[in-house]
Amino acid sequence: MKRILSIVATIVCGLALAGSIGCDAAQAENNEVKADAAKEAVWGSDFAKAQEAAKTSGKPILAFFTGSDWCGWCIRLHKEVLGEKPFADYASESLVLFEADFPRGKKLDPEVAKQNDTLMEKYGVRGFPTLFLLSADGKVLGQTGYRPGGADKYVEHLKELIAAGNK
Repeated sequence: MKRILSIVATIVCGLALAGSIGCDAAQAENNEVKADAAKEAVWGSDFAKAQEAAKTSGKPILAFFTGSDWCGWCIRLHKEVLGEKPFADYASESLVLFEADFPRGKKLDPEVAKQNDTLMEKYGVRGFPTLFLLSADGKVLGQTGYRPGGADKYVEHLKELIAAGNK
């Protein structure tokens, strides 16, 4: 009887170990894919720097007004679009990314919080997520929010907004 219990215990421990190794490998691969996409999409929090980068590069600013730690639609937009490789690839080539965050669970630097409040009022943001495509001088080229369909469709939507705003 002791021998059977010993064999069963060995098998259970072996299966548990094998399962956790498989999960760790899958998790590591998933993290690498997300890290690759995240490296390319760099969001700034200084609007003046975003404007300067837009002037220098000739790219429009994508201003993302978000409640990053509480807004369900913002979190979903980030998961389905903004954190994905197709968006990151397009953004790194074609956009200056600016994020105006209004978190509830963390404190922002007072200067950043004041800047974000001022921009929210200036652009008339009434809900989250709200995204504006802006020229370097702050002219609105387009406005959008969450849209279903994934990163590729969202990139096409942004391209259409830019084209319409530049007419």
